[in-house]
Amino acid sequence: MSVRVTTDLDEAALARVIAGVVDDVTTEVANAARRRCPVDDGQLRASIRSETRQRGSEVVGEVWSSLEYAAYVHEGTGIYGPTGRPIRPVRARVLSWQPQGGGRVFAREVRGQRPQPFLADALAEVSPWPVDRTVRY
Repeated sequence: MSVRVTTDLDEAALARVIAGVVDDVTTEVANAARRRCPVDDGQLRASIRSETRQRGSEVVGEVWSSLEYAAYVHEGTGIYGPTGRPIRPVRARVLSWQPQGGGRVFAREVRGQRPQPFLADALAEVSPWPVDRTVRY
C-alpha cells in the first residue's frame, strides 16, 4: 500500500515566516552585543544597530557599529590584531598619550589591545544555527 501526498507551498507566506525568524535573531544578537560590548563612555554600545532586509527569497540580518574604532576593539590591534606586529610611531621617535587621570606616557612601541569580539560572541550566544568562528566578520 502506498500513499501519495501533494502539497502546495505559499512561498510568500514562507518568506514572511523566515523573515520574522531572522529579524528576531538579529534583534537578539544586537541586544547581546550591547551587553557584551566593552564600555568606556558608552559610545560604542550606543552605536550598535541591526537591520533585516528581504530581497526576493533572500533574507539578510545585519548587526553593526558605524564607529571606526569598533573594528579595532573587536579584532584587536598591534601584536593581537591582524598585523601581529607591535605599534610603532610612523613620523616621530616615540608614541605619546595621556591616559585618563594620569600623566603623559611615552613609548617607542606598544603591544596593542587584545581583541574583544563582542559581535561574534553575541552571534555565537544567540544564533540557533551553528556559527563558524573561523570566518572573518
